[in-house]
Amino acid sequence: MKKVNRHLPDVPQVVADRGTEILERHFNAYGVKRATDLPEEGKVRLYRDLQHFFGAELPDGPEPHSSPTWWTRAAAWVRGFFTGD
Repeated sequence: MKKVNRHLPDVPQVVADRGTEILERHFNAYGVKRATDLPEEGKVRLYRDLQHFFGAELPDGPEPHSSPTWWTRAAAWVRGFFTGD
C-alpha cells in the first residue's frame, strides 16, 4: 500500500505505481521535475489524466481508514485548537 496524499487512505501499490507513471510521463513531456513547474496547460492535462485514472481504478474511492488511533485524534484536536475549528 502507498499513500497518494497524507490526508487520504492508502491505495494498492499497483495503482500507486501506475499513477506515478502518469506523473513521470507528463513531467518528461514538458521537461520538468515538479508539478509546480508545469505550464498551465500541462497542469490541466495532468489533473484530468489523474482524475480519469483514479476514477477508473478506484470507482468507490480509496479504502477507508480503520478507526482513528489516539494519536490521530489528538493531532486533529490540536490542529482544530489552533485553527479555531
